[in-house]
Amino acid sequence: MAARPTNVLAVTDTLDSGGAERVGVDIANSLDRDRHRVFFCATREDGPLRDRLRPDVTVEILGRRATWDLAPLYRFARFVHANEIDVVHTHGRGSMMFMALCRRAGLLSTAHVFHDHYGRLHLDRRASAGMRNALRLGVDEYLGVDSRLCSWARDTAGVPAAHVHLARSGVDLSRFADVEPIDVRSAFDLVGREIVLVMIANFRQQKDHPTVFRALAELPESLRSRLGIVVVGSTSSEPQFYQRCMQMVDHLGVADQVRVAGARDDTLALLAGADGALLASKNETGPLVVLEYMASGLPFVATDTGEITSAVRGKGVGFTPAPRDPREVAQALTDLIELGHDGRAAMGRRGRQMAEETFDQRLVTRRIEQIYHSLLVGPANVAGPHAGRDFPSADPAHQAQSVILTNR
Repeated sequence: MAARPTNVLAVTDTLDSGGAERVGVDIANSLDRDRHRVFFCATREDGPLRDRLRPDVTVEILGRRATWDLAPLYRFARFVHANEIDVVHTHGRGSMMFMALCRRAGLLSTAHVFHDHYGRLHLDRRASAGMRNALRLGVDEYLGVDSRLCSWARDTAGVPAAHVHLARSGVDLSRFADVEPIDVRSAFDLVGREIVLVMIANFRQQKDHPTVFRALAELPESLRSRLGIVVVGSTSSEPQFYQRCMQMVDHLGVADQVRVAGARDDTLALLAGADGALLASKNETGPLVVLEYMASGLPFVATDTGEITSAVRGKGVGFTPAPRDPREVAQALTDLIELGHDGRAAMGRRGRQMAEETFDQRLVTRRIEQIYHSLLVGPANVAGPHAGRDFPSADPAHQAQSVILTNR
């Protein structure tokens, strides 16, 4: 009798459009359906990402209000048992602690893979006793989206090195097929500009819009007049910061170059109609949006802040200036403008090719599937091209080569 598929439950706090949630949805959608049945649980709230899940994904919303909200804990355990879940894959530290609490309470013994997307490690590198205990007793495999997170897990939180894996994020390329472009020049009163860049970044301090505005002010008028920037993102998450940014735009005299589109649900169409893209974050663990820029075939300027920009640095797909440095960002913008139309198009094609060959979500997910099956049946019994092979050692003397997912 054929073995049944492996039942995988992805868990996030919500189905809002955050980075961890998007990664969870993309992995859930791209799991091999011949070998897996897929479930998704948001422990707190539903959200717009539910519409991006494939129709065959069973979704559960628990409505959890607090960490110690016991009723959702019991409902979650019943859901896991009723659906014979083999692997719980949590995304984000809140979801991880929730699942670890279920295990500590004796409600579940299900295998647990934790995907850490924590983006504030530069501000908080602590590992509380509760966090260490949850990781030690409630988690079987740790996936970090950034090498700094992997080092934190091993060196600060005490996760055994053999169970720590670097898992750079991927991009679902199917989302970029047959996108009807928006004419950004006409839509945002930028007709006549040689190059229009789209910057997808909510107005939050981490995204560091002021560095972009200062970089624009650094450009000579002969270059600045050729450029337009459309900023796409919420203006309400940090409203005072947004107001300061708009005051800065006026004070620096760059209002003619900057347009604010606000939060949009047609970002891929805006990217399809742009000449390039921009990001100036202070710190990121991804950033995922750079993969969207590459998948859209756009050259970009993105500050060198995370695992993805580290992977693409020097590959001829974009410019990666230092964060918080307006002069470096201005130089990168100058270089992008001076490439000319053909040079920018060639850079965009290289980025799209790299997205296909290195960051395709299906490639990322196949490696994560190996983690699941190695965890359940042992590496020697995993079917496929890597059967019988464990992931490379986490010892620094044996650094793994894979850009997608590797043991660290």
